[in-house]
Amino acid sequence: MICEKCGTHVPEDKIYCEKCGTAVQIVPDYNPMEDITIGAEEAPAENPVPAAAWWHRWRYGLAGIVLAAAGFFSFQTAYEHMRPAQETAVKPEVVPVLEGRPQFGPRPGTYSYSPMLTISYPHNGAGDIHYTMDGTTPDEESSRYDSPVSIGEGMTVVRAVFIREDGVQSEEAAGTYHVEFQCPAEPVFSIPAGTYEGGITVTITGDEGSRIYYTTNGEEPGIRSKLYQGPVRIGPGLTVLQAIAVDQEGGSSAIVEAIYNVSEISGVLESPDPGLSAAEPAIP
Repeated sequence: MICEKCGTHVPEDKIYCEKCGTAVQIVPDYNPMEDITIGAEEAPAENPVPAAAWWHRWRYGLAGIVLAAAGFFSFQTAYEHMRPAQETAVKPEVVPVLEGRPQFGPRPGTYSYSPMLTISYPHNGAGDIHYTMDGTTPDEESSRYDSPVSIGEGMTVVRAVFIREDGVQSEEAAGTYHVEFQCPAEPVFSIPAGTYEGGITVTITGDEGSRIYYTTNGEEPGIRSKLYQGPVRIGPGLTVLQAIAVDQEGGSSAIVEAIYNVSEISGVLESPDPGLSAAEPAIP
């Protein structure tokens, strides 16, 4: 320590100056500015986290918020794209259908003859009826109905639909027809085929209730041929007689045929002996 009065150095274990006898005030020998600096270094900081560390924390937080917002908008966009497809699946487009369906006549069923099929649509409207007879679905490319159709032997599946001019169609009509012919018996000729002399008369018989049609010119008989109403005269020459029986339901038998070769009568009376008079009897 230094004596304030005479400036003499006073040992630390002395409380007065040996030179001038002045009492020495014990004051630590240090620089107050150094004490302030030391205190500033030892004093804890009000914010223990550096500013750079806080910036890093806020940066990560902001990045998380941005990513969350981007995810939300991505989901919203994807949902908007998916919603039309979902709405289409839930609410399919309704195709308009006309009221009613075509009607068949005669009705589908089993027949022993070939029925003539008619198709009609019960409601008025500009359009056409289209049909198929092979079981396929009818459309605008199918056959257009304009006149009765004959249904042949066997099973036939008929499907029909009415299509308006604007393309709108009716409900579909369908029916199955079974045709099994029950044919009448074949006609029978009273005289068999062969060679005859002088002309013959042939009687033709068949099942009761059936009609018999025949020809003598070699053409096949049908419902437009001659109707048998009595015995048929076969004159000299070669004649091909053919006949067919047709029942009331239109069923027909097989065609029967007979060939007749008829010659002129060749018998001539012999003239009497020229040596005898016709008035004179011969002597036995």
